[in-house]
Amino acid sequence: MVQDIFNEFAKFSQVRSIALGGSRAVRRNDAFSDYDVYVYVTEMIPAEERRGILEPHCDSMVLDNHYREHEDVCMMKDGTELDIVYRNLDEFLEGVARAAERYEPLDGCSTGMWGSLLTGRIAYDKGGHLAAAKGKYTMPYPQQLKNNIISHHMNLIKYGVPSFMTQMEKAMKRKDMVNINQCAQRFLDSYFDIVFALNEKQHPGEKRLIQVCVEECKILPVNFELNIRLLLNSMFKDPAASTVVDLMVTELERVIGLTLG
Repeated sequence: MVQDIFNEFAKFSQVRSIALGGSRAVRRNDAFSDYDVYVYVTEMIPAEERRGILEPHCDSMVLDNHYREHEDVCMMKDGTELDIVYRNLDEFLEGVARAAERYEPLDGCSTGMWGSLLTGRIAYDKGGHLAAAKGKYTMPYPQQLKNNIISHHMNLIKYGVPSFMTQMEKAMKRKDMVNINQCAQRFLDSYFDIVFALNEKQHPGEKRLIQVCVEECKILPVNFELNIRLLLNSMFKDPAASTVVDLMVTELERVIGLTLG
């Protein structure tokens, strides 16, 4: 069914490339994995034309979801979820260049687009633009990008005003459970961005981050997995969460110092 959908989308003049992404692209999928499909376009395909392609293969769908990117979310007839993400190819490659060429960090997932390009399995590529970009950006991880990501996120975590550590402490004192959850998520976003930068590895996205780090990252803070689990299990137990964050930041700073000298 997915291949049939690829073939239909490839007929549109707006479509320049199609790639399979996510866990299936890197063969880390399991029984719960959906299909993440990236359709690279020059301009958006009208919704009714997309619906005409998807309806024969799907029992239900939500078109034009903008929660993360512009996507259609469908449940295929075999019960598998299909997420089709539409990206302007030129804008996407500009996002890759911001990291790989201009060394610009983001508040979260700084190298996510670059990683998506490198790991995506190309299914269609009119003119070879996506494959050419993939070849261009298969390159050593820039030292300046590593330094910029670490500096930016350590500023967010500890040295900026207000820092995530300060925000977490205040949220704990207020016993504001929603805000505690938000602070922990922002902290972990920065924490993982630093870990992947230390290992000169593009950010793989939002799922299985602990597993990816344990399996593929040689440089990890002491008690990496244990401390993350302690944080998540103690978020609403004042003052344990703040204590775990302090410990995680201390170990992170230590491994940064050992790595960068």
